[in-house]
Amino acid sequence: MRLPVLIALASALFASASAAALALPPASLDVTANGVAFYFNRFIVTADGNVRVRLSDGTVISGQTFSMDLKLNRYLVAGDVHVDGPTIHQAGAAFAGYPDLDRSYFLPAGDTPSRETFFGVDWAHPTTTREQPGDAYYFPDLTGERAYIKAGGVRIVPKINAMFSNAQIYTAGVYLPVPRYVVTFAANSHFFENTFFGGNFDVGVPFNGSAHSLTALHLRNDPYNGTYLAFDQHFVWDQDYIAFGIDPLTQQERQYNLVAYKRWTPKLESRLFVQESAAQAGIINRPTNAAGFAELQVAGGFRGSNISYTQDNYYQYLLGIPKGLTDLNTLTANFDPRWKEHPVDGVLAFTGGPTPLVKGKVGVYLRPRAGAGFAHDIYGEGGYSNEQPGPPDSSYHYLGGTLYTAPIRLTSTASLSATYDRQRMWFNLPHEVDLGDLLFTAADSLERLHLRYYVAYEVKTTDDYWGNQQLGAYPPYPNTVTTQFGTYGGQAAFRGLGTSRGYTTSLIYAPTSYFAFKTTLSRFYDTPAPVPGLYGQPPWQLTTDIRFRVSRQILVDVSRGYYFNFADERWTPVLGVQISP
Repeated sequence: MRLPVLIALASALFASASAAALALPPASLDVTANGVAFYFNRFIVTADGNVRVRLSDGTVISGQTFSMDLKLNRYLVAGDVHVDGPTIHQAGAAFAGYPDLDRSYFLPAGDTPSRETFFGVDWAHPTTTREQPGDAYYFPDLTGERAYIKAGGVRIVPKINAMFSNAQIYTAGVYLPVPRYVVTFAANSHFFENTFFGGNFDVGVPFNGSAHSLTALHLRNDPYNGTYLAFDQHFVWDQDYIAFGIDPLTQQERQYNLVAYKRWTPKLESRLFVQESAAQAGIINRPTNAAGFAELQVAGGFRGSNISYTQDNYYQYLLGIPKGLTDLNTLTANFDPRWKEHPVDGVLAFTGGPTPLVKGKVGVYLRPRAGAGFAHDIYGEGGYSNEQPGPPDSSYHYLGGTLYTAPIRLTSTASLSATYDRQRMWFNLPHEVDLGDLLFTAADSLERLHLRYYVAYEVKTTDDYWGNQQLGAYPPYPNTVTTQFGTYGGQAAFRGLGTSRGYTTSLIYAPTSYFAFKTTLSRFYDTPAPVPGLYGQPPWQLTTDIRFRVSRQILVDVSRGYYFNFADERWTPVLGVQISP
C-alpha cells in the first residue's frame, strides 16, 4: 500500500514542478538577423531580415523584423512568423512576448482570425479567450534616431544585459568595430563599482556578462602611466558584489585591486579592499618587487546611529628575504628591513544620529561621535630607528561631534547654514591632538539663468600637543628660511599649533544636462604662513571645471587651476582632461 501512495505523491510533485517550470518566462533571447541595431537613448533593440529568436527553452521564433524595449521588457516579431519547438509548430503574422507577465501573444495564420495567448513557455495549451493588450503588436517609431550599436546578433537577458556579437560602436562620428560588446541595464548598481583610481581618460569596453557578472577592458590615460589598457571583473548578487581589477594591464608597474561587499542584514554590512602593487614583466611571471595593502570595514546601524570597525594592514615587502642574505640586521642595496614589520591600525567608531538641541525655524542639531583605536609600527618605519618621540606602537581614543543648523532661509531662494566640528584625541603616552572646524555657508540660485553660487568662510585648527616632549616633536626651527623663491621669517614660533582661515566662493552654470561650468575662488590665511617650495598651500587658488557631453555616451571634463604666482606657479602644470561614459 505504501509504495503506490509514494509513487502517486512523487508523480504529483513532478507534475506540479513541471507545470511551474512551464509557467516561467524565458530566461534569455538569442537574436540573429541580417542586421541588429541598438538605440541607446531609447534602450530599444531592433533586427531586420531573416530574424531568428531562440528562447532559453529551445523554442525558435523566426520572422522578418524584431523589436524589444529593454526597459519595458517586451518584444515583438512580425512578418511571416514561424514558432517552432518540441510542442509547437505554427505560422502567423506576429508574435509578442511579455516576460514580466509570463505571457506571449500570437496572431496565427488560418482561415478564421484568432488570437492566442500562451502562459510562460507552455506552448501546448494556448487560450483564445483572453483579451490581449491593444498595443501588443506595436512597433516603436525610431524615425530620426541613430543606432549606437550595429551588430550581427545579440543575446538578451531580460532586465540584466544585452550582449552584441560582431558589433560596431558609434564613437566620435564613426562606427568602431569590436568583437563583442555588453550593455548592462540592470537596476543593480553594483555592476558599475569601480576598482580604478584617478585617470584623465577612461573608456570601458565590456565584452562578457551574465545575470551575475560583467567583464570589461578599459582604455585609460593618467599622468603617471600614460595611455594603457586595464581590466576589471565584476561578480554581482542582489545585495553583495566582488570587483577585481588590473591597472595597468599592459605595463610592468601594475596594481591588482579587489573590492568585496557583503550585506549580512539590513543593518549590518562589511567591505574588504585588497591591493597589491607589483613590478612584474608579465601577469603570470613572478614579480621582482611587491607590496600590499588590505582594509576591512564592518558597520552596523541602530536607532539612527551606527558603529563601525576599520582595520588597515600594510605589507611593504611581500617577497621575503633576498636570496643569499643571512644577516637580517645588515642593510644592503637590495634589502628593505620593513619586511619584518607590517604596520597595522584599527579603529572602533561610534557616530550618533542627529539630536535636536533647538527646535523651530532655526533648528540646531548635534551628531556626537567617539572611538578607540590602535596602531602598530605607526610611522611605517619597520626595521629603521624610530624618528618620533614615543614607542612605535600606540593606542588612542577620541571624542567629538558636529554641531550644525538647518538651512536658515534668507529669501525664497537663498539660505545660510553653520557647522562647527570639534574632536580631541588622546594617545597612550603624553600626546593629544585637537581638531576644530568652523564653517559658515550662504547659498543662492537663479533658476531662470541656470546659476547657483555660494560663499563660505571656514576656520580650521590643528593642535598637536606632546606635553614635555613638545620640543622633541617640534624642535626649534630657524626664524628665517631661504628657498629658491626668497627668504621667509616667523618659523621659530611654530610649536605644533596651526590655524587656517579661508574664504571660498563658487559659481555653477548648468543650462542643460549636456553642459556645466564651475569656477571656485579661494583665499587662505594660514598660520604658520606657507613657504613656497617648503610647505603650505597657495594663499590664492582659482579652479575652473567645464563638463560637456560629446554624445549621450561620452562625457568630457576639463579642469585647470591658477595659483596667482605662488612659488612662480601660475596655471597648474597639468590641464586635467577626463573622458568617461
